[in-house]
Amino acid sequence: MTIMELNTKQVLVSTDDSQLRQIVAANADGILVVDGDGVVRFLNPAAASILGRRVEALVGQDFGYPVLRTERAEIDLHHPDGTHQIAEMRVVDTEWESGPAQLVSLRDITEHRRAQQALRDAEAFNWAILNALTVHLAVLDATGTIVAINDAWRAFARENGDHELRHTGIGVNYFTVCQHANGEHTNEASPVLKGMRDVLVGKLPLFELEYPCHSPTEERWFVLRVVPLRGERPGLLIAHTNVTEQRRMARAVAEAEVLRERLRALERELQNFDRISAGELAQSRRIAAVPMRQRAPLAFSQGVERYRALLEEALQYRAKQTPLPVASLRELGERLGTYEAAPRDVVDLHLAAVRAAGAEAPPARQHAYLEEGRLLVLELMGHLAAHYRSKAVGRTGDPDDTTSGQI
Repeated sequence: MTIMELNTKQVLVSTDDSQLRQIVAANADGILVVDGDGVVRFLNPAAASILGRRVEALVGQDFGYPVLRTERAEIDLHHPDGTHQIAEMRVVDTEWESGPAQLVSLRDITEHRRAQQALRDAEAFNWAILNALTVHLAVLDATGTIVAINDAWRAFARENGDHELRHTGIGVNYFTVCQHANGEHTNEASPVLKGMRDVLVGKLPLFELEYPCHSPTEERWFVLRVVPLRGERPGLLIAHTNVTEQRRMARAVAEAEVLRERLRALERELQNFDRISAGELAQSRRIAAVPMRQRAPLAFSQGVERYRALLEEALQYRAKQTPLPVASLRELGERLGTYEAAPRDVVDLHLAAVRAAGAEAPPARQHAYLEEGRLLVLELMGHLAAHYRSKAVGRTGDPDDTTSGQI
């Protein structure tokens, strides 16, 4: 039984009671007796140490702190050497030398308070970090009740209709929310609930699930990750991460690979066409061995721009479900013929135009350029071949009269 458990009517002392004085002196808590005038009548070494003064310097002096009979109070102690301590003070009524007095117990709780403050600071620091994250985080206790959320979780809930956080805020049972989920994309609720419970009891080390959460204006995808919290208060950490952009990037990469493969296939197809048609064209006239982009770079560049413009027109006509006028493409084929363009030159021109058009275009637009260009380049090849055949039978004018013109 500690000295503070003594009855309030208990008498601490006769001054000749040496045994009691020895007990008090050995007590780790500081013990003081303060009379009705607030003067220190007795104190043990522990009290003197807590107060930062010598025993003889305190006896007979005013205590200096309000002494109220309360269950517990904390006082700040500022010592003459500039140090600071926090003490827990408890007071009970007693008697001293036949007069009323108060028995004061002091316990140094400075380190305890510092540890508590350090813990609060660490928690505040941790939550500052968590609140800086875009991941939506919530802490659940062992019953599934939300006990903490970060700012991203709070903001997402409000943006999606739960303005007062009545369904996703602190105090809400997340297990119950999943159990009664309804509406679109709620098929995941049951496996999520099972996954959380399995993690909580240790059947799973963690649980992850990717799920859709589309808004009226955009498609959104999230990954739910559940990890256990061990310790005195077991629970779960729930994290929802928006992976919409990652999915879009992955899809774009996949689509780009498909487009690259289609482009390679188209190049092979055009090369085959080049080989097949080379024999017929070589019979009608001698085709220059040097590629057009080297022997007539300006004309080739103009041809790329004209072909690119025709490609854009072709997409517009396709949207209207009408064919591109033949005259424009035939004119380009004839102009290329005046520069003795070969099938490989048409292939080069086509690829350069498609790449230039699709450089900044989204994947869907790139796909449209490839699909439309596939037909366009074959038609252009046909017009170029027709031009050479016509010349071969003498149905065109002097081939040299337009070589200086622009495409």
